[in-house]
Amino acid sequence: MIKVLLIEDDPIQVMILGTKIEMEGMSYFAASNGNDALNLAISKKPDIILSDIILGGENGLDIIGKIKEEKKTKDIPVIVFTNYTDKLAMERAGELGVIEYITKSVVTPKKMVKKIKEYIKKD
Repeated sequence: MIKVLLIEDDPIQVMILGTKIEMEGMSYFAASNGNDALNLAISKKPDIILSDIILGGENGLDIIGKIKEEKKTKDIPVIVFTNYTDKLAMERAGELGVIEYITKSVVTPKKMVKKIKEYIKKD
């Protein structure tokens, strides 16, 4: 089963995307801040991480940076899933090894799940 870590501080977004993930036979767990995200990434070993950038006073890219610095989590693929479309943020995401930068407002939960499945092929 594909395990997804959602780093998102909007409970409605978590509910909507999480429901679709579960409907597709995957599991998810969510973190709304950097400390929880890093701890969950280490303890749950997700197959993929979806992260917002604007997280209630924290920068999602800083959180991704910490995840990529950690030996146990550095190889987990990360997709940025945000409405923040700043060019510098996109460049930094690329430098951190983010596999895709997706704008929330143009992608449905169904398409997001399809993206997850494209990157994670698991039996």
